[in-house]
Amino acid sequence: MVIKVKDLEIHSYDPNDAEQNHLKYALNNDKSFRQYVTKNLSERLKESIDLTTDECLKYNHSYFVKYKEEYVGYIRLEDLRVDGSLRLQIAVSPEYRNQNLATKILNIVSDYILEHLPEVTKLQGVIEKNNYASRGVAKNTGYIEEKRDDFYVYVARNRR
Repeated sequence: MVIKVKDLEIHSYDPNDAEQNHLKYALNNDKSFRQYVTKNLSERLKESIDLTTDECLKYNHSYFVKYKEEYVGYIRLEDLRVDGSLRLQIAVSPEYRNQNLATKILNIVSDYILEHLPEVTKLQGVIEKNNYASRGVAKNTGYIEEKRDDFYVYVARNRR
């Protein structure tokens, strides 16, 4: 499955795609990414293999993001909660960081989800308290801080 949104392409996981596997390897070996993922990325991707041509993002699935013909990032949609909230994770490959791609990806994907999945009323993210770069990306894309504890900042973006 490929969804084209503005200048991004969102691809479902294909275990035979060498470029996706290169990005998977880069993220698996990135310490800052690994500490945020509770399950091994390979396990999450196996759960997400989807051979249908359904043109819709699915909950509990992971996707790769392509920009200018290169796989640059990863997104994950978690379970939709009863209150309509959906937790979203994103990551950008280390080689593509500091190019405003995280902001672009989060903004475009958030807009897409809130426009095309009417059951989603709020997107949420959990960011480590000292991850100032990710906190800045969230703020720049309309997410607001809802609460924080000793370790994390919880952010959300509501349907407009």
